[in-house]
Amino acid sequence: MKNRKYLIVFVTLSICAILNACREELQPVNEQQEAKITIQDGTVKNGRLYFPNKECLKEFYTDLKTMSDKDIVNYLDKNNFESLRPVITEENGREVIEKIKQRKVRFSENNSIEGKDNSAKLTTIDDDEALADLDDLEEIIGDDAYSAMLNGEAEIQVADKIYKYTDVGLFITPESTYNVLVNYLDVNSISRNLLEPTDVIVAQGFVESQPSDKLVSINKNIEYYRVMPMELEIGDGGGGGGPYYPPTNPPVQDNIAQIVEALKIGEVRKPRLGNIFGTTWETDDTYESKRRVKVKFYSQDLWLVYAIGCKVKHQYKGWTGLWRKENADKLGIGINSISWSFSHPVHFAEGLPGQRYFFENRVFTSLDQYYNYRDMGPAKMPSLPFEKKIDGIIEWVVDASTLTTEQVRKLFYDQAWKQVLKLGEKHNKKYTKVAFIVDTGTLTHIQYFDFSAIQDNQDVIERVFDWGIATPQVTYTFGGGVGNGGNITSYKFDFNHPTATAVNMYGIAKKNGGWHGAKLIVK
Repeated sequence: MKNRKYLIVFVTLSICAILNACREELQPVNEQQEAKITIQDGTVKNGRLYFPNKECLKEFYTDLKTMSDKDIVNYLDKNNFESLRPVITEENGREVIEKIKQRKVRFSENNSIEGKDNSAKLTTIDDDEALADLDDLEEIIGDDAYSAMLNGEAEIQVADKIYKYTDVGLFITPESTYNVLVNYLDVNSISRNLLEPTDVIVAQGFVESQPSDKLVSINKNIEYYRVMPMELEIGDGGGGGGPYYPPTNPPVQDNIAQIVEALKIGEVRKPRLGNIFGTTWETDDTYESKRRVKVKFYSQDLWLVYAIGCKVKHQYKGWTGLWRKENADKLGIGINSISWSFSHPVHFAEGLPGQRYFFENRVFTSLDQYYNYRDMGPAKMPSLPFEKKIDGIIEWVVDASTLTTEQVRKLFYDQAWKQVLKLGEKHNKKYTKVAFIVDTGTLTHIQYFDFSAIQDNQDVIERVFDWGIATPQVTYTFGGGVGNGGNITSYKFDFNHPTATAVNMYGIAKKNGGWHGAKLIVK
């Protein structure tokens, strides 16, 4: 009995120690040491944010995503931390430009790439170049919160390892051998920072010489990671290959539907340095010389953080030339579909109706396409990384291995969505966020639809499929794990590494009496 009591006490103390680990370990060893300054759940160590473990990084990252821009600026500035891409507010625009200019001159003076001609060193940078650099930095690291956590040289430290992001990928090295990494980059003519690009031929040769989508050891001191970028067709809206527009409008006001229908398909921009950490696509509608609506999709694997999301911003260009967020009278985001496709061995889900609708903690099946349905009883919604952010899941099994993403969207609007509208009428609900899962036997399509957001007096609306430091891998079980006596079919999906991804979304804003916006379509 005495040993049992000791065991209980030991376990209790261990749990308490784990719960307090982040805050206790983050205190500076020497309060007089200027190189290490406390920042709530993180510290600044040698100019980098430092965390004792990934759990503490996640806590800090989660907190940062909930803070306002002004709070983030005050939070980091007071501790003398220089972010990779500083957060821009109405008050700090000029200061941000000067910081970027000084950083670029400093990098040049330090001769970031060994052997670079000294005569090419920069002494001054004009504002236009600094503004272009800021845009590039936003596109390279699509997650704004994580970009604010990286220092000016795109570095962060977790435990004893330093993580350095470059335009050829991520390098990881122990703190004690950081100089070995610096020497490796210089010898291979790889830029140490994201403001001075590596020579295109050098970068291409290095990237092609390394495997993608897995961590590899370059030598005993250096590890390397990069993502295989997806090169997809950009929608042009013309001819038979253009996007499919539903015959019935989503559940928004008719005038909004007409406004959306009239929007232009924007020109999609990709990062100057490439999608080395995944995918970032952006477009905008600059409807006045100093106002624009910006539409953005990002899907990035930054190793420490996984981030997938879409965002609409209303922005104003201040006297400094920087674009900063500005409230619109009304701001809206619409996701006609975000599509992930996953290939798998030939197999069909068995023992289940061909069509299932998981809503209201129950499952329904369609009797004749969409005019009637039957309640099959209580059921848990199948697992998805974003299941808590949706109203329901539609599950179809079809024998059509050649089904395209656009054809899946057409099935949704022509048939599946009509059934959802009937379910909504039955339960007096307006469903606005749904997932459509279609398995063809060799490929599973997962599409997300969001028709919900028109908000007053907002400067940004974001939809995030975000797992922080957790992996975005999920085991999806058809039928929610109830096989009606047949075989239960499950597949493992990794949402950061699908077989294919496609986006069809829009952003709109009303300002000074007029509506503006653009469609972002990549298929």
